[in-house]
Amino acid sequence: MKLKELAKLVSGKVVGNGDVIIRGAAPIDEANRRDIVFVLNEKFLSSAIESKAAALVASTNDKVRSKSAILVGNPRLAMAQILAQFAPRGFFFPGIHKTAIVPKSCKIGKGVTIGPYTVLEEKVIIGAGSIIYPQVYIGRETRIGKNCIIHSGARVGTDGFGYVQQAGKHIKIPQIGIVLIEDNVEIYANVCVARATLGATIIGQGTKIDNLSHVAHNCKIGKDCAVVSLVGFAGSVTLKDRVYVAGQVGFKGHTTIGEDSIVMARAGVSKDFPARSILSGFPAQDHRKEMALQASLRRLAKKANPGP
Repeated sequence: MKLKELAKLVSGKVVGNGDVIIRGAAPIDEANRRDIVFVLNEKFLSSAIESKAAALVASTNDKVRSKSAILVGNPRLAMAQILAQFAPRGFFFPGIHKTAIVPKSCKIGKGVTIGPYTVLEEKVIIGAGSIIYPQVYIGRETRIGKNCIIHSGARVGTDGFGYVQQAGKHIKIPQIGIVLIEDNVEIYANVCVARATLGATIIGQGTKIDNLSHVAHNCKIGKDCAVVSLVGFAGSVTLKDRVYVAGQVGFKGHTTIGEDSIVMARAGVSKDFPARSILSGFPAQDHRKEMALQASLRRLAKKANPGP
């Protein structure tokens, strides 16, 4: 594509030669004369200008000289839009692979892809345009919305981990609820989403859950949340809309996090927090309080061990 065509796609301004041909995208240090590169931080601007790349994408605040460029308000968003033009189309086509197990009681929407060795149990519903990658398990009566992507190895609709003790023995509580995944959700590799004990475990519209995370029974994850890898939700956790959870966070059961909150990496959430909270630490608390606590601990440690 010509640089000016890509600029139109991202509503950007062309600097230099808009007719230069772009064949692909690459990291700054690997680019060749037909690649475009992305400057997501001003400190990489000089390297991008000096690279072999044909052109670059940078912020409207960056001063670009001696290199053709597209200037945009949000380079990261532009990167997503441009990479979509060069992304491999994949080897799957809409339809059910011959090795997949799909009972007749399932309802599969138009344009759905179900990859090799995937197993659906009875009465699963999958909305139009969704992609189910190879070796996925989807338990009975799970409902998946339109345009969802479930990556390889994910397990959706497994039994919730529910027991009651009697005379020192664990008595299993039957898990008779379902999983409801709304439209435009993406669940990455080896994520486990447990069915509800009663009612539904819910993943809200537009939410993305990264690899190796666990969503326990009766959790309710809101709309447009982002959950990074290795996060563990105990039962009945609620995330309101647009909550961002960084890696390796653990949630105690029956806790609620309000809208537009951020939970930083490796936090341990043990109680409810209101909307727009920024949390860190173990146990998790307001990030400013956690930073003050850590500073105090360092001062105490230095006082106790002043060194030579």
